[in-house]
Amino acid sequence: MIDMHVHYFPPAVFKAIWRYFETHTNGLWHINYRMSGEKQREFLRAKGIERFTTLVYAHKKDLAMRLNDFIARESALYPELIAFGTLYAGDGALAQARTIFEEYRFFGIKLHPFVSGEEIDDERYFPAYELMLHYGKILLCHPGSAPVYQKYDGVLRIRRVLSAFPEMKLIIAHCGAYEYEPYQRLAEEFPHVYFDTAMNCVHTPVFEHNCPGPAFFQRFQDRVLFGTDFPNIPYDYQEQIDSLKKLKLGEQIEKKIFKDNALSLLFSADSGSTHRKENTG
Repeated sequence: MIDMHVHYFPPAVFKAIWRYFETHTNGLWHINYRMSGEKQREFLRAKGIERFTTLVYAHKKDLAMRLNDFIARESALYPELIAFGTLYAGDGALAQARTIFEEYRFFGIKLHPFVSGEEIDDERYFPAYELMLHYGKILLCHPGSAPVYQKYDGVLRIRRVLSAFPEMKLIIAHCGAYEYEPYQRLAEEFPHVYFDTAMNCVHTPVFEHNCPGPAFFQRFQDRVLFGTDFPNIPYDYQEQIDSLKKLKLGEQIEKKIFKDNALSLLFSADSGSTHRKENTG
């Protein structure tokens, strides 16, 4: 299996994130797995996860490249890591993108507008998006309102980005929850829109009404990617696997979701970079 929604922060940053999650006034949840580094890798390996992403994001200036440098060092050591970095528009998105795609050769970036305070369609990102499109890289973002965010215009902002860059490979985190239908319509219009399953169809009070249903997974069976949000989850990791299997989608669709779709997407991002770099000198 390949987990396309795993966070991989330095230990000190993870601890700060967990403190935020578990502060009562933030209205989030208890973190079931307080682990990073080797313990995190060992846990996922034991669960049958062959490879997983290194999703990071920055909430302030001068943090994004520190995180990207950390991911570059770690991914050079551990081949199971699927290197994703992040950008912070306030630090100069294009310069950051050049480093992580031309020097570090990452597969993509994660953006979380609710954390960074920078919208997906912030035009300061556009030169970086253009570079990503040139190299065939992947944007994974969290534009939906789930689980606790009070903004519902994510699909409009994503549409603006895709209108400018219609060939962009884009993963909608959490299947777009809770705005499932608008994101499905977006995927019908733009052929390179994907979804990850993180925190979908599990039974948890902190993420209610969180399953788009079997018809969704059948309809987008070639563009749904298994993801969990590990380690920042309030339930057992196995629940995410079991919840998808309970939908009884069939062995062929399950194989696509748990591994094959990710392999295809990652290959296109990796080979695209190599091909274009050779052709551009």
